[in-house]
Amino acid sequence: MTEDLLPYAARLRQQPLFAVWSPSQLETLLGECRLHACENGDLLFIEKDPAEQFYFLDAGVVELLSTSAEGKEKVVEIMQAGDLFAEAVAFMGGRYPVTARCQGKTKVLQIPFSPFVGILEDDPRLMRRILGQLSMRLHFLVKEIRMRSIESADTRICNYLLELSDASEETEQFLLPAKKVSVAARLGVTPETLSRVLRRLKEAGAIDMRDKTITVLDRRKLLEAGLR
Repeated sequence: MTEDLLPYAARLRQQPLFAVWSPSQLETLLGECRLHACENGDLLFIEKDPAEQFYFLDAGVVELLSTSAEGKEKVVEIMQAGDLFAEAVAFMGGRYPVTARCQGKTKVLQIPFSPFVGILEDDPRLMRRILGQLSMRLHFLVKEIRMRSIESADTRICNYLLELSDASEETEQFLLPAKKVSVAARLGVTPETLSRVLRRLKEAGAIDMRDKTITVLDRRKLLEAGLR
């Protein structure tokens, strides 16, 4: 493993998929990985492309997009620094189910499927431990999806802002991870609804907003707005 990849062992171990890997197993895998720098609009992979690797997002933002039969794009997810994505394809094989497009300057760690699967096949106990980790994560996500399916637009937006705040190093201030139209699509609301709710939160003194920078002025008001 090269020196520039050493810090990624600890960062990958924070992911449920790698939480139970031994240091030697991670070192072996990282020896097969590569860092890749991207520019705004670059595509990491295209929907239905043959899948050969998955990714750890080191810096920047990546949109995962799905295309309808009419050719319209829908934002499925917005990946941020520290996120792992496309890893499920390693277990299913085949092709990528979405397109991954970079927003701004982006740096990713490319993790090839072949050595990843090889390590799992060599250690069945590791596979069982990973299944346990992923099962707990799945239960959490299913519960979250059920809750969000009955939430109002206001609640979804407020909770999303609180999630971004909690994930930020400066909890009072953070950037929207993507353009408003992409964030709105991610939350299942229209861009107009997103702008209207943000404006209302600003008028209520819960947040301040300058371009894509959000400052939480009153967390209690933001929490209360999210519970309505």
